[in-house]
Amino acid sequence: MQQATAQTPVDRTPIGDALEPLDRVAVEMEGKWGVGRLQRLVPPDMAAKFSSAREKLNDAIRDNDLDAVVSKAAVLIRGWQALDKAATEAGHKTYPEGVWSAKHRGTTYTVCLDRADVSKVAKDAADPAHVVTLAELLLVWNEFQANRVISQTKSLFPGATVESVKDAKGLNDEIPF
Repeated sequence: MQQATAQTPVDRTPIGDALEPLDRVAVEMEGKWGVGRLQRLVPPDMAAKFSSAREKLNDAIRDNDLDAVVSKAAVLIRGWQALDKAATEAGHKTYPEGVWSAKHRGTTYTVCLDRADVSKVAKDAADPAHVVTLAELLLVWNEFQANRVISQTKSLFPGATVESVKDAKGLNDEIPF
């Protein structure tokens, strides 16, 4: 969330404020266990209860019901803590330091800083093909930038991000700037 300054006021809502503690816990747990992984490590009934609680929170958000959001967010915080405890007590291992997991367009990807972590992490991944090293990503990035369009664009527009990739075979137009 954007920090408020004298120049940039933040549009705050009570529901948004009620969700912030839950967001912090979710980010912490997903950083510790991986995105979506913790729910796969616990017994099915516990995973189902957690999913049901998340749906009830989503319903409260859609209904713009602040009291229900506050209540359901507190339930989900306790749910994250219960999942964490159950997975730990079952002997499951958290991700090593230097392993990050993120969801993009419905698919969970995991990036390992250290190549030695890939096989350990891939064993628990929903799809081992989506576990890569930072070095692999940089190799692909360097190949992707080979036509220099990306690097030129990012140089001209500092802070720009790549949001989509389109097949440009056969196109070799000059950049008009």
